[in-house]
Amino acid sequence: MSGKALSNYCEVLLNIIMDVIDDIIIIHDSEHTVVWMNQAGLKVWGKRIDEVIGKRCYSLMGRTSPCEDCETPSVHMTHSSHKFNKFVSKTEKYYECTSTPVEDENGNICLVVQHLKAI
Repeated sequence: MSGKALSNYCEVLLNIIMDVIDDIIIIHDSEHTVVWMNQAGLKVWGKRIDEVIGKRCYSLMGRTSPCEDCETPSVHMTHSSHKFNKFVSKTEKYYECTSTPVEDENGNICLVVQHLKAI
């Protein structure tokens, strides 16, 4: 298998794995723009992937600005993961939310992975 074919295979495999878990996974950039969401997240918000990519994560909750308890600024300041509990009114559930930074080759945070696990 060539390098490109292997890379494509790994991407498909990763998407399958992320879509079969029940936890919500949202990947957004530093401006809160969603670049990917797994099936669990799409199901919670009743959206298709093409309806969430390019939208601000907080807009999915009917907001016009970031949530008060958003950890993205802290992730950017510390370059480390942050874990906190969050109530999501759309689901009427509490989640353990872990926000994890993804750095580019220059050490700049380019993405934030949010993992929401119902508690």
